[in-house]
Amino acid sequence: MNYCRTKMIRICLSVFAFLLAFSSWGQHLLVQPYLQPGNVSTLRKEGKVLIWQTDSIPGKYKVEFGLGPLEQSVTTAKLSFVTLHLNNKTTLLYRAVLTGLKFDSEYSYRVSLNGKPIAEGLFATRTKKPQTKFAVFGDCGAGTPQQAEIANQVYQQKPQFVLVTGDIVYNDGLEREYRNRFFPYYNATEANPKQGASLMNSIPFYMLLGNHDVDGFELDKTQDGLAYFYYNDLPLNGPLTEFSVKAAGQADRINKFKANTESRYPRMSNFSFDYGNVHIACLDSNPYANPLDPALLVWLSDDLKKSTADWKIVSYHHPGFNSSKDHYDDQIMRLLAPVLEQLGVDIVLSGHEHNYQRTYPLKFDPKKNETGTRYIISDKGRVDGKFTLDMKYDGVINTKPTGILYIVTGAGGGPLYGQALSGSPELWKHDPPENWIPFTVKLVSDIHSFSLIETNGKKLVLKQIDGKGNTFDQITITK
Repeated sequence: MNYCRTKMIRICLSVFAFLLAFSSWGQHLLVQPYLQPGNVSTLRKEGKVLIWQTDSIPGKYKVEFGLGPLEQSVTTAKLSFVTLHLNNKTTLLYRAVLTGLKFDSEYSYRVSLNGKPIAEGLFATRTKKPQTKFAVFGDCGAGTPQQAEIANQVYQQKPQFVLVTGDIVYNDGLEREYRNRFFPYYNATEANPKQGASLMNSIPFYMLLGNHDVDGFELDKTQDGLAYFYYNDLPLNGPLTEFSVKAAGQADRINKFKANTESRYPRMSNFSFDYGNVHIACLDSNPYANPLDPALLVWLSDDLKKSTADWKIVSYHHPGFNSSKDHYDDQIMRLLAPVLEQLGVDIVLSGHEHNYQRTYPLKFDPKKNETGTRYIISDKGRVDGKFTLDMKYDGVINTKPTGILYIVTGAGGGPLYGQALSGSPELWKHDPPENWIPFTVKLVSDIHSFSLIETNGKKLVLKQIDGKGNTFDQITITK
């Protein structure tokens, strides 16, 4: 991945700057080309998608890619684009599908406009080896200095991919918010603590829906809402459930939105993928969703049972087990705990809380009504039940947990929540015991951070790293 990375990035940036300054081609890039996973989930086939956005002036693009340096072997990618008419502005959103890729390989790509290169990059395909290294954070696209620091530190760790646990941009998931508060930080021209890093031109981001990502669903009010479905290209192996995000507005506007997002809306709300020896299932946990939706449960059960990966991870935005004061009552995802336990899930990754939290390995049995036919959910959204904690697990000496570790990693850039809670377990308490017991081991809410997960066979190491590069929490899990 490093054989000519720095040189190629510098060439790409100098060419791009020249093209912007030289106006004879007429067209301007609004979002530079970035890599997406594409509609591949299992380790049976591999591909990637390059996406970029321009102003309304059409251009003649060509995308070439190949193993190693492009001079050795070149394939031309299939191109398509959609025209977006949003907020009285017209833009073009391009996609290049890179198919037939080999696993465990390094590829180069070049994007040309009217025969002139405007972007070049390198990327590695997914590995089939029993090793992975990936970064996780959420609640990030707020346009803050801390967001840039985290992006820079993620870049320094050289992960294979990034998992974003929702609330990708603030405040409403709009196209303009992605362009102003997201892409400049993760597709920056260079890596430094003030700008962010050039991550997305070389590694894919797998992104989940958070509550802010769907707040702009009323398209008559926010024409550029639900931009998640424009800018992402993720596996489409999830179910079409009854309870999913619904675009609202005039019929013609909704029809245009559906045409421009194609099959991604709303199927891309839930998906799963394999990477090395890790299988990750990503779920939509927004209030309209039902974690016990029959279609979702059938898909999730089949998905996780089929997986032969060493490590099974589930990720959704709203944490069921949270010791903060903010969003404490958002506990609906607790209902999924018995299912995940039965399916052998090792870790659950969430965001929503703008801090870092780690639980003991736990099992949870939600409370049912007297007849045992329905779970009980309070008017506030609380779910009581029986907790079982593995307090012998410490992640250092005892590394074999009994139960699921629930991780909140939502300090990716947005304003922090409950900063006084850091290092003060007496402030984490909630009542009654049927709803909260001391299940939280670590809660750090006064610094921004991200999770770094590395697997090597039957060993997994999780580190929590702040914007200065300091590791302030680290655990190991073995099987």
